[in-house]
Amino acid sequence: MSQKSKKPRTGNRDDLRIETSRCLRVRFNGSRCDHCCTVCPADAVSLDDGLAINSDACSGCLLCSSVCPSGALEFSADFLTCLAQLSKVQEPVLGCCRTKDSANGWLPCLGGLSDEHLVLLTHRLSGTVTVNITLCNNCPNSAMLPLLQERVAALSGADSGAGSCTVIMATAPEQIRYREETVDRRSFFKSFRSSLFQTAAVVLSSTSEQTEQRSDYNSKRLPTRRKLLQTLSDSSTDTALKESIQRRFFGTITINENCTACQGCVAICPTGALRSIGENQDTAPAFKTDRCTACGLCVEFCLDQAISLNTRQ
Repeated sequence: MSQKSKKPRTGNRDDLRIETSRCLRVRFNGSRCDHCCTVCPADAVSLDDGLAINSDACSGCLLCSSVCPSGALEFSADFLTCLAQLSKVQEPVLGCCRTKDSANGWLPCLGGLSDEHLVLLTHRLSGTVTVNITLCNNCPNSAMLPLLQERVAALSGADSGAGSCTVIMATAPEQIRYREETVDRRSFFKSFRSSLFQTAAVVLSSTSEQTEQRSDYNSKRLPTRRKLLQTLSDSSTDTALKESIQRRFFGTITINENCTACQGCVAICPTGALRSIGENQDTAPAFKTDRCTACGLCVEFCLDQAISLNTRQ
């Protein structure tokens, strides 16, 4: 057996979708954002000359995509497709590229499961979903496991925003109860039609698209994982859930009397949380809470120190 065939199967850099123009350090070289570098166990991310991923070092753990506040780094797999597959089984198993043969839905690496994905998972599914981490300890991407376990544990918190579905972490093969799709058509559509219709407006890119792109600097959008979470909030009639999501995931901006209405913060904000009021350029920008990811770029950029950010995180 060749040395290459003995190498454990993992993801790779191609599992990431990179949009450098959304990187906070690219938008403003004075930004101190380094979440992707800090979380990367392979030291594969560089911000020295813009955002770059070392293909040789990256093993596709996807942790960077779970912490990037602006959507500059996102995993290319379609999470809604994964969720749809899980919805077809009463007690589904979620796996990775190494365990996909015994999983109802899978991602290249489970390290890409952010807090937002987990909240969506628990609201779009019912009963239990088992996350197969039986091979994670011996995987080159094992550094992602403690953070994933921490995120799953946080779902039980009083203000986690989690739904009725319970997430179980399976560490041993005997804990895996994999079943092929057995749900009848009526049960499937009952469990998933809500998710399908409510997220129909969310456009996600497929894995076949280019992994690097550069959008117009002035274009504004939420990171995909936040867009999915916002869709959940918008479609829910549960006031407590809406408030929980807002407190946990979205920041609040306050603009004080030092503001000179230069509109620089409006231009630099990657999500459109700050907007000019009509055509009046002499008025402080308006703030939209549900578009703020608490990245803090506006605070760093404002020369007049007129902006403060409040966030639970």
